[in-house]
Amino acid sequence: MSVRRQVYEWRNILPVGQTVSLNKPPILKPNNVHTVALPANQPVDIFIGGIGNNIDIPAKLTATQFVVIDAIAVWPESLAAQIYVETSRYFQDPDGTPTEGITGRIVPFPNGHNGIINWDYITGLNPPLYILPHQTWGIEVTPLEAIPEYTGNDVTDENISFCFVKYLLIDGADALVAKKLIDIGWELTPENIQRYKEDIVRFHLRAGLSEMDELEGLERRV
Repeated sequence: MSVRRQVYEWRNILPVGQTVSLNKPPILKPNNVHTVALPANQPVDIFIGGIGNNIDIPAKLTATQFVVIDAIAVWPESLAAQIYVETSRYFQDPDGTPTEGITGRIVPFPNGHNGIINWDYITGLNPPLYILPHQTWGIEVTPLEAIPEYTGNDVTDENISFCFVKYLLIDGADALVAKKLIDIGWELTPENIQRYKEDIVRFHLRAGLSEMDELEGLERRV
């Protein structure tokens, strides 16, 4: 089954003198590092925004790929995360106006950080967000107040900016099953993908047995 669990973690911490690191994991242990200052109300793309650990191309799906985003979290409390798909934003006001997103006070990373526990989204986004083939998607983080630079021993887990996203990547033959599940209104989960494939196998097996029963009733020819 070509369904893979993927995670991506972004941090604004880098070696002193750098503002971006391409295609490398985030720095976990402070050592001659600094955090990049984030001005208030200026969104930063965690994939290609030019700050922190980035990838070198946007997250765009091929013709045989689906993504199911089912969890997102950020820190500090004043940092907001917004998921975008093409030109649409996931988090919106009741009137449909896009917001800065969901903050670390609601979805702290990690859950329970600084005593803040995420009870509403403890199992992730509900409902999850589906990204369809050929679509480009990403996540922007926006500081609701300016986040200053910290250097050397002043860098701690409390003043590093984080963003974490967890998702399923579905590709290959399973992408065909995923499309069918969406068409019939099933939730797109690994369990439902496997169940649907097993149902297809049982259906064809029963159909084959029916054909064999019909053959047994025919007159034998020599």
